[in-house]
Amino acid sequence: MKFFAIALLLSVASVSCMAQAAHDEESIRSMRAASNKAIEASDIAGFAASLEPGFVVVTGNGSLLTREAYLAAFAKDFEDPHSVRFERIVDSIEVSSSVPLAAEHGHWVGRVPGGPAMFRGTYLAMWRKTESGWRLRSELFVSLSCSDAAACESYRKRYGAGVGQPQH
Repeated sequence: MKFFAIALLLSVASVSCMAQAAHDEESIRSMRAASNKAIEASDIAGFAASLEPGFVVVTGNGSLLTREAYLAAFAKDFEDPHSVRFERIVDSIEVSSSVPLAAEHGHWVGRVPGGPAMFRGTYLAMWRKTESGWRLRSELFVSLSCSDAAACESYRKRYGAGVGQPQH
């Protein structure tokens, strides 16, 4: 009887943990969707809402940017309605069972509004659960392809390949 009670208790705890992880994953997916919509709408405040204060990013060309520099680069792009907009597409999310973190794996595309995808790559994002919900702690983007020769050349000229160059 004691074995049955322990097994039942462990089973209930396991189901509870799985339900929490599913809820956390849905919260992260929702934050990512809101961030993508903010980029599409050129809404810098909406875009910034998902980033925690100590956020850092390694951009598609290998540049390391702080939250402030990243937001400044997006704000500049938002001034031009014809600049490339980036969308992150979630492939998977793994919620840590040991610390308040989660890993988001996905791919990204860059396109001029209304146009086809010109740039493609992959990314990994680290999310941290805070008192105000899940927030991005860091992101790592890798640029893998460009389908338009003129856009590729413009991209290389604008963003270069050096550390400190703004890029998404």
